[in-house]
Amino acid sequence: MPNPNETTQADDPPKETPPGLSNFVLDRTPELLDDLSQLTQFLNQGKTDQYWQRCAQILLSYQDVDAVSIWLFSSHESVPEVSVRVGDFRDSRLQRIERWEDALQNAPMSTWRSGHDQKLQEFESLEAGRIELGIGRRHEDMPILHIRLQIDGLLHGGVSLALSNTWAELNHDYQDLTRFVQFVTDNGLRHHQLSITRHRLDQMSLIAQVSQSLNGTLDLETVLQDITELTAYVLQAQAATLFLADERQGQLIFYLPTGEAGSVLREMRIPITQGVAGWVATQRQHLIVNDAVKDPRFSGQVDAKTGFKTESILCVPLLSQGRLVGVLEVLNKESKSGFTQEDQAWLETMANQAAVALENARLYQNLRNEQERMIQAEEEIRRQLNRDLHDGPAQLLNLIIMNVGVARQLLDRSRYETVRSELDLLENLGRHANREVRTLLFELRPLILESQGLVPALRSYVGQLTESINSQAQMTGHPPKPGKIDLEAKDLPFSLTPQAEKNIFSVVQEAINNIRKYANADNVWIRVFMDGSHLIFSVEDDGVGFDLQAVQQDNETRGSFGLLNIYERTEIMAGVMNIESPSPNTGRGTLILGRVPLDSVQRKI
Repeated sequence: MPNPNETTQADDPPKETPPGLSNFVLDRTPELLDDLSQLTQFLNQGKTDQYWQRCAQILLSYQDVDAVSIWLFSSHESVPEVSVRVGDFRDSRLQRIERWEDALQNAPMSTWRSGHDQKLQEFESLEAGRIELGIGRRHEDMPILHIRLQIDGLLHGGVSLALSNTWAELNHDYQDLTRFVQFVTDNGLRHHQLSITRHRLDQMSLIAQVSQSLNGTLDLETVLQDITELTAYVLQAQAATLFLADERQGQLIFYLPTGEAGSVLREMRIPITQGVAGWVATQRQHLIVNDAVKDPRFSGQVDAKTGFKTESILCVPLLSQGRLVGVLEVLNKESKSGFTQEDQAWLETMANQAAVALENARLYQNLRNEQERMIQAEEEIRRQLNRDLHDGPAQLLNLIIMNVGVARQLLDRSRYETVRSELDLLENLGRHANREVRTLLFELRPLILESQGLVPALRSYVGQLTESINSQAQMTGHPPKPGKIDLEAKDLPFSLTPQAEKNIFSVVQEAINNIRKYANADNVWIRVFMDGSHLIFSVEDDGVGFDLQAVQQDNETRGSFGLLNIYERTEIMAGVMNIESPSPNTGRGTLILGRVPLDSVQRKI
């Protein structure tokens, strides 16, 4: 029997307590000091690749560490990705580490803390809450320790340590190893973060330069050129395109695209719903597409036309006070990783300034265009007045003068009966000339519009116009065109502002003039009525109609501002103008229909 007073030896020896970080550092102090000195030299010399390679080797020297993988993703395009692996990656270790690195890069930070992301479920926490520190392991027979590398709350990557079976059997303390990893990598991470910060400051400096450049001129062409060129340069992309939004036509206009396709695309128009740019314009949200061919929103029509191959796209809307000014699109990032969230943040900052600069330049350009247009419109009015006077009252006055001469000759010959008929003709000519002059005066300045309002002015206008058309038909022997002008308008229960009355009357007048010149219509309908909270005014005819899109695109070259005048006068009243040819009511002719809110046209008492 064993002596109870003797100490018995256990079958298995007690497990030794693994050395902590402090013991490990003390045991290797001279070597670690040399290692840290070497690491510092690498950083000072800018040899970051050698720095992280040496870090991995130092971590591999820790007790029972079989393999080390250090991976830092590219937080900034100018700071390259780091990937270092040393040691034994047998069996499934490498696959498991790559899955963790993929989960680390793609899973949002919130899912790391909640543990709900499917990619992270296989990385079990060592204890409650430990996953928040980025530590996880699987398969205790071949444990792998995953540690996130972060500085000041910013995640930069991770370290994976493949541990020996002895580690699991001895139940080593993970905290000591985690502290050692942080101890070795701290300076490198801070240098990594500093490099990113420096490049971000450089980008902020570029934004300031861009802002100064954009605000240094009001020339629209220069502003557009600067925006596209600076954007492509800063984001290191093959091309950039600025689209101007034409919401009235529902189109995006390619303006000053850079790259080889620029000359082909310049001022080409596409529907505002087409492609990635169309999606950004309609949704008014930014979009990153790093594999354009696989994205259903991508349209290859432009590539087919230009021969340019689009691979990656970063696109942001240009908004000014909530209004869509345009879309800025950057194509084909030079780095293989494609466009990043940081690129998008920079471009959005750029877009905010570009939208303001673009809007200022466009307002200035519009002001200049308006001044030129006013001069041209004044000249057009003078030419029109000259034609009207020449073809109307001037011709009638010539006829009167000629007939007075004839009447005088008849009097000399005592042909009194014939003189009477000549006097009747002279009277008719005089009356017709008087109508022509009165109509011209009315069109130039309808005084009744100022004294009695819109509807009475329209009644007077239609009456005088009908008399003039019929009188001209009698003089020429041709049927009147248009044969009938109907006014469907009741007196309004409120007064309109003088500006609104003038604008609506001018729209009607412009429409009637166009009908008389080009429509060859038999009937014209003028309508003014209320529809809920809006005032509706329209002019419709049953003539030949016209190609609306062709006329709108050719307005400037034709020197005609009729349609532009109709649109702008309606927009001044915060209204919407809709022109349809042929008219949906008759299947012929044209319908011009304006819709303006009562609040913008009703006179305040």
